[in-house]
Amino acid sequence: MNTDDLLIHFVETLDRELELLATIRYRLIVLGALASSDQGCSIPTAVHEAEIAFEALRLSELVRASATVRLADELNLDPMPRIGDVAACVDGGWGEILLDRRRALIEAVTEIQGVARSLTEAISRRATLSQDALRFLQTDGQSTYGRNAPRGGVLVEGMI
Repeated sequence: MNTDDLLIHFVETLDRELELLATIRYRLIVLGALASSDQGCSIPTAVHEAEIAFEALRLSELVRASATVRLADELNLDPMPRIGDVAACVDGGWGEILLDRRRALIEAVTEIQGVARSLTEAISRRATLSQDALRFLQTDGQSTYGRNAPRGGVLVEGMI
């Protein structure tokens, strides 16, 4: 393969990673929507689909690493150069294409981090609300005003 063929393959792997990152972002958004709309029975499926997308991304990163090593060898660079290093060594529009993909990758990862952070916060809030509701049920919904309240309310004990 000549340098142009290696660059084409490299850009194709970057494009594949961008597609997978978009899929992961979408899967996380779906997971958040399911969690916020009390669709608990669908959450395991959504988590599984996100895991599948992450696994596909991991495999794509292995393909990109292989393409990077081949390209680095052709361009006489260190074995695992950064995209910017490769862009600096190539002629024509390749450098601009690579820098564009690099920017897109950074933006996609930043967006996923934001979605993941929002999802974590939303799930944490829901868990806190659930814990508060359980505590309320365990005290039978009555205020103790400093007295020792029985552990386990009438409602909870009646269910067991």
